[in-house]
Amino acid sequence: MSETPTPKATSRQWIWRIVRVVVTVLAFAWVLSRVSLDALGAAFLRVSWLAFVLAIAVTMVNMGVGTLRWRALLAAYGAPKLPSFALLYRLYLIGFFYNVWLPGGVGGDVVRGVASRAAFGPAGATSGVAVVFVERVLGLVGLLLIVGTASIVHPIRGVDGVLMWSAIGIAAGAGAVLAIALGRQLAARAPGPIARILAGLPVISRPWPFVFALALSLVTQSFVALTGHVFVAALHPELPLVTSFAIVPLAMSTSYLPITAGGAGAREAAFQELYSHVGVSFEDATAASLMLAATYYLIGALGGLLRIPPSDETTPPSA
Repeated sequence: MSETPTPKATSRQWIWRIVRVVVTVLAFAWVLSRVSLDALGAAFLRVSWLAFVLAIAVTMVNMGVGTLRWRALLAAYGAPKLPSFALLYRLYLIGFFYNVWLPGGVGGDVVRGVASRAAFGPAGATSGVAVVFVERVLGLVGLLLIVGTASIVHPIRGVDGVLMWSAIGIAAGAGAVLAIALGRQLAARAPGPIARILAGLPVISRPWPFVFALALSLVTQSFVALTGHVFVAALHPELPLVTSFAIVPLAMSTSYLPITAGGAGAREAAFQELYSHVGVSFEDATAASLMLAATYYLIGALGGLLRIPPSDETTPPSA
């Protein structure tokens, strides 16, 4: 049975939520202050509805790749009972709903981790959440690898320090995965509550599925770049795809910022700044970013509709 949050903890949570909303609103205000609303509206009208259809299709395929990565990680961490791909895909979409529609951008990860706890048997909630956390870390590592490689192949003038920050991020991601892998060894030296959490963390028992999951992270981030490029290319067809491979994943990394609501506002500012170096106006960059966000919100809404479990799925009894 989970502990009831104290009033002080609840107050901190509400304060943090308010801070996220305020920062997001201020970021959007700053972004909109830099554009002509008439030109922004014209940019929206220049994008065909076919671009939206393509972006949705690419993102839905990307969800499938992400589901495959999640399943590979469950296998890598020794889950004795792997859920079906169909069930994990549905849970992935449901988690996407929480990540996109709720402030913070990580609530869906907790939902997915807890929902998949049956894969590890009794008391598997900690392992399930840890695997989802590792999946997010691998996604960030894949993002940094894509950005770093694209910056080498197609450097963008005025965008400096990408390789250094990519290397730092990859090192931090590797450290986080290593810390999870060594959690059980560290449990004996940790205080009581932390020791119980560390003791429940999984260890990598099958390395090849883990390597496969890392490779799939490169695929998922490539699809993210492709989805963003769909809208940018609709406005600037002369821009090569490799440009978006260097820019879109970097701009989308704002979703990892805890001080914004899923990177909203900060993402648009990043699109403005980064694409301005290749001749894209603030209005066009903002329109592309908002249409990409609209695609995610639409698919997130689909995940919200899937929250009702199928009739043949047994629900774990509540404590």
